[in-house]
Amino acid sequence: MQQAINNVFNSVFQVMNGFLSSFIHDPGTQWGTSIVLFTILFNLIVFPLNWKAMKSSKKMSLIQPELKKIQEKYKNDPARMQEAQSKLMKDNNVSMLGGCLPMLIQMPLFIALFQVFRNLASQGTISKLSYLNPIIPDLAAVGNIQLTVITVITMLISSWLTQKSNERSMTAEAKAQAKSMNTVNYMMALMIGWFTWQNPAALGLYWITGNLFRIVQQLIMNSFDEKNPDPIVVADLPEAEPKRKRNKVIRK
Repeated sequence: MQQAINNVFNSVFQVMNGFLSSFIHDPGTQWGTSIVLFTILFNLIVFPLNWKAMKSSKKMSLIQPELKKIQEKYKNDPARMQEAQSKLMKDNNVSMLGGCLPMLIQMPLFIALFQVFRNLASQGTISKLSYLNPIIPDLAAVGNIQLTVITVITMLISSWLTQKSNERSMTAEAKAQAKSMNTVNYMMALMIGWFTWQNPAALGLYWITGNLFRIVQQLIMNSFDEKNPDPIVVADLPEAEPKRKRNKVIRK
């Protein structure tokens, strides 16, 4: 299955590069532009999944106050608490897997994309070809510090925009918890930066293009949410059952 996806991606990329060769005669510019356009095409394909994941994450932050009410009201009744939380998320079309499931679906696609760029470098197809020189003097070379730094910066900006968007509707407690995620975001950005450093520059160009696409995507979503705020279905909570007192047993 994965090999079939790899073959499809490679075929599409070759067709796109062949088409650009009719207009762009410099090999480096031709291949670099192919990578950028192919990355944009890839992100457009998975855009519905990413949009759904972003909406689910946003909605989850919006219902945090309602989840807090449920936890406080049914703190002595775990079964009722679980039932009320499940109903709240269902009524608001929110899933616990809403944010990670789209990423899992995209993983085979990313692997295929990675294989395309790695094969280009290993076969020598893009060796010694520059793009946006001096940023990328060689699309096949590893250890490009410029791309590594730009990858980290653009990824942090993307994460920051997402965090700020979600924080608008968070409670003070939820904001404090969200700040702990900053460390995770920093570590992820550094990890991707190291990944960029260790792999051909073509892959770094992919990461940067993808990050820029997600930044624009988040800005569009923020603007859309401001003009069309998503309504929240408030939880209808029945009275909690009083905690039963156990009768003391007096032993003679």
